[in-house]
Amino acid sequence: MDKSKRVSKSSGYETNNEINEKNIWKSFKKDELQGWLVYALHAHNPKINRENISIQIDGNEFHSLDGFFCTLGEEIHGVSGYFGRSLYALYDCLREDFGVKSISELNWINHKRSKKILKTKFIQIVQIFEDHNIKVLLN
Repeated sequence: MDKSKRVSKSSGYETNNEINEKNIWKSFKKDELQGWLVYALHAHNPKINRENISIQIDGNEFHSLDGFFCTLGEEIHGVSGYFGRSLYALYDCLREDFGVKSISELNWINHKRSKKILKTKFIQIVQIFEDHNIKVLLN
């Protein structure tokens, strides 16, 4: 049997180890999200250093700071993407060595919900993006 494939004991079906859809992390418990972010970091291997990208996140799509980082990672890098797992890591990712040379704009829809959930972290996150000359649109 191909080593990249496994047989699920519960179903008997052969499956590969690839994660091929976004938002798998949404089914995890709150205390499991950091584990997911560690996985995303180690699985992260961007091949292209994109430049001047615009991103959009929806405050209705996450319920915690860890959920914010899961959402941000997938918005920037796609399925199981990584772009930080703490405020310090976000600074690191914005240094141009995580597959993105520059982000021109962050459109944060439903930001009021995020502000309520993230509290002071919301202001810090916005400030981090602005410190990196990223235009932040709060909608």
